[in-house]
Amino acid sequence: MKKLILFLLVISLVASSFVACNNDSVLTIDSNETKTTEEAKTDVDHTNETDSSETEEINHDDNITPDTPKEPDSTPTPESSKHMLNGKRVIFIGNSYTYYGNAVITNARSELTQSARISNRGYFYQICKANGATVNVTNWTFGGHSLYDLFYNCAADRGCDGTDHKSYLVDRKYDYVFIQEHGNESDETSEEFLQRIDTVQKLFREANPDVKFFFLTQRRIYEKNAHWLSAIKKLPEKGITVVEWGALVHDVATKKTEVPGANLSYNLNSFIVNQSAKDGYHPNMLTGYITAQMAYCAITGESAVGQKYDFCTDTSYSSAFDATKHISKYYKNGATTNMLEIFQSPEDMNGLQTLMDRYLSAHYYKNY
Repeated sequence: MKKLILFLLVISLVASSFVACNNDSVLTIDSNETKTTEEAKTDVDHTNETDSSETEEINHDDNITPDTPKEPDSTPTPESSKHMLNGKRVIFIGNSYTYYGNAVITNARSELTQSARISNRGYFYQICKANGATVNVTNWTFGGHSLYDLFYNCAADRGCDGTDHKSYLVDRKYDYVFIQEHGNESDETSEEFLQRIDTVQKLFREANPDVKFFFLTQRRIYEKNAHWLSAIKKLPEKGITVVEWGALVHDVATKKTEVPGANLSYNLNSFIVNQSAKDGYHPNMLTGYITAQMAYCAITGESAVGQKYDFCTDTSYSSAFDATKHISKYYKNGATTNMLEIFQSPEDMNGLQTLMDRYLSAHYYKNY
């Protein structure tokens, strides 16, 4: 029995010695290659590293479809999405032919200073706002005034009192200037008209050489065949864009032009107030919108078709936009107007907007 125990002990010692001697032996891996334990450990340590040369080869493998490149992000940046008129300064120069229909909202005659006439919220401002642009609009229009009264010596029968209007216009740095002259109430010649235009341009160009000029025709000059009417042809030579709202209104009112797709009929009262026998020539609210919309399109090059106009009779924008009060005040002695019905007819408004585009591009003044 003792011999058996001793034999087993010897066998156990021999086996332990064999294992210890082969502890640094081989490790079999899937590739059937034979590596030492230390070599195998080195391979494991590098399994998470990327071989750039292999990656480059894989990316150029014809059997692998490369990622489709993303298109450039076309989402406009805040800077590029700004409207061209945003933050710009615009001034309207003229008289009641511009302010009567709310293209700019009228000011009290006693408000002569520039500070009292900036930040106007008339139709031109509202159109810009509807298109995403906040503009600063100055209403430099005074009833009964001509360019001579505004920039030379005020001799009008109101709002003057010897006042030099030009001296109040202390800040002349504007981006866009709209000019409108009176009708045929004087014998102003073409030469005098062009000289006054030159004076206005010089004043504003001294403050901003890049200022843009526009001339607003009004219906009265076509009705009365103003002495200086033919001189309008020369305005483009002076860098002035002619905006012919007057020709449009005159032609539709006198049946020379039809409103495309219209459901309603048109006459002078559709566009012009009829307050008394002496006043049948000032624009109403519909004409005020036409003036403002054509002015906006003349600057931007946009089409008038599809532009918003719902604010025109919405008193939440201004009490001046009350169409009922406007009609009651300016249509007397049985005179009526379908101005409001036109505003409420999408077909008629679309037709008028179509005409706006046509008259902006056709240059009707060249026929005079």
